[in-house]
Amino acid sequence: MTSAPRALQLATTVAGSGAPVIVIHGFTGSAAAMAPLVDRLKGYRRVAVDLVGHGHSPSPPDLASYSLEATAELLAELAAAAPDGPCHVVGYSMGGRVALALATTHPEVCRSLSLISATAGLADAAARAKRREADEALADQIDELGLARFVDDWVALPMWDTLRARLDPDEWDASIRQRMKCNPAGLANSLRAAGTGSMTPLWDQLVGIAVPTLVVCGELDAKFVTTGRKMASLLPDSELVVPDGSGHAVHLEDPDRCAAAIRQHLDAH
Repeated sequence: MTSAPRALQLATTVAGSGAPVIVIHGFTGSAAAMAPLVDRLKGYRRVAVDLVGHGHSPSPPDLASYSLEATAELLAELAAAAPDGPCHVVGYSMGGRVALALATTHPEVCRSLSLISATAGLADAAARAKRREADEALADQIDELGLARFVDDWVALPMWDTLRARLDPDEWDASIRQRMKCNPAGLANSLRAAGTGSMTPLWDQLVGIAVPTLVVCGELDAKFVTTGRKMASLLPDSELVVPDGSGHAVHLEDPDRCAAAIRQHLDAH
């Protein structure tokens, strides 16, 4: 499960000029969901992508197209074709896992990495198997109950409490509408093939990533703060930033501080 059809292309939203920055959203997101961050990175050529099964990108029936390895290949082609490359790569949550996969397989296209609330996977085989079962159950929920019910249950998870608290009602409603624009079959396939349980762990490869890396995680997202500290300790050229008062979606909960940290990282490299 490592290759995607050659005809498959990711939808992109491009803004500005300058050194290229590829921005990758998280699960149930899209390029539009990353706009608060993208808009704060002016002075760069920002290329926000829609991952397979999300936004305006295709939602093919084959699971192979959704794997992190296949997505990394698509992004490598996109990055290699970018003018003034190599590219800065910014990834949030699932997008951060994609960014890590890209850096391990095609470091030559990466000028820097910025990983927001990301993980290098689950090293323990039993934990991966348990997570795969959970991801499969969520995918089945989308198939059986529909997208609206799934989104309602998804945003009710505790990890989104801080985001709900920080956004005003109109912003929160807009985030729900954005998630509802995803293709339900695409989201289900993404869970099955690109969920953390299906991801090949990259922990052992972190020490070989020479790309300058910024690790960002919100202080209130305790699980990912622990993961972020571990990742930063293994990456040979890394910096850890933990904005206080923010949770998992730190780029939306505190977009000014998150963007400032990323811009400083981009400017330095």
